[in-house]
Amino acid sequence: MPLLKVEHLQKEYRSRLSANKVQALKDVNFEVEPGEFIAIMGESGSGKSTLLNCLATIDKPSAGQIFLNDKNLTKLKDREVAQYRRDHLGFVFQDFNLLNTLSVADNIYLPLVLAKDTKGKEAKLAPLAKALGIEDLLDKYPYELSGGQQQRVAIGRALITKPELLLGDEPTGALDSKNAAEIMDLFDQSNQAGQTILMVTHSSLTASHARRVLFIKDGTVFHQIYRGEQNETEFLLSINDAMTNLLGGLS
Repeated sequence: MPLLKVEHLQKEYRSRLSANKVQALKDVNFEVEPGEFIAIMGESGSGKSTLLNCLATIDKPSAGQIFLNDKNLTKLKDREVAQYRRDHLGFVFQDFNLLNTLSVADNIYLPLVLAKDTKGKEAKLAPLAKALGIEDLLDKYPYELSGGQQQRVAIGRALITKPELLLGDEPTGALDSKNAAEIMDLFDQSNQAGQTILMVTHSSLTASHARRVLFIKDGTVFHQIYRGEQNETEFLLSINDAMTNLLGGLS
């Protein structure tokens, strides 16, 4: 049974200054199986960020349905959305979104605090901090860390609740190549441990870590490729070929 199912998703924006409508998502359909690692790629304005925001329950679709473990997210009441997001989803953002007034440990604990589930929090943090290589940073503050270190903390915050689905919004976009590679290695390890990941990226190199890539254009998912038995380098070449052909209007 799919973990995530997206059916005929649409999102329309109306300008406050005119009667014009912008169709950001037209008819998006796809499924995600438990344990998959999927990248979503597309040009700026293709609808990939809007899609991620709808999946994250940050934005409400105009039509269509989103099911996570058979729970229809489009039917959640406003008062239910924040709690559901906190309990079932994890987020890794391009700009980290850490709180400089909290220590690294407290930033990671934040989802547990909001959920009022702090019992045994140290035991939950210890193996996570070791896996992320931030054991020596827990008492520091975000402004004392490098970009790569801050993103490791953000990943820890996203994973501390053991979410059903981890959503990444350009998670390597603000990092240099070395730190980006290290962060994607952490994503690989998390996925190999069973974490389901769906990630929006413009980078073919970042996408080559996924097991499947969905291509979105003009608000529709219109092509996908699977990694299969290819290694990262071979899959990177396949992604680049697909991008060249698809953006050139070929199918």
